Amino acid sequence: MAKIHIGDDSVEFDLNHLPLHEGIALQKATGWRIKQLVEALQDGDMLAIAGLAWLALKRMGKDVTFADIESGVYPIDLASISVDVEEEPDPSLNGEAKTSPANA
Repeated sequence: MAKIHIGDDSVEFDLNHLPLHEGIALQKATGWRIKQLVEALQDGDMLAIAGLAWLALKRMGKDVTFADIESGVYPIDLASISVDVEEEPDPSLNGEAKTSPANA
């Protein structure tokens, strides 16, 4: 699970568990399927970042279109976007800390 911050606003986000309507909206806006979008985000692609920011803003209740972001009608400073990624605990550990065996 990740938390996306844009300016002073933030929202939790998981690209692996998108509602269908959000996945369709992202695909229509960017032309990419989710796997392609994730790869583009990892490469720092501006269109992918705009798509993620747009969807995050929609979840924050902002009335903004993807075209507004692309055209600068709704300007977003790249420095105002940050993502905090929370690592999921390993279910095989059952809440126990992973340790190395002691050397004899």
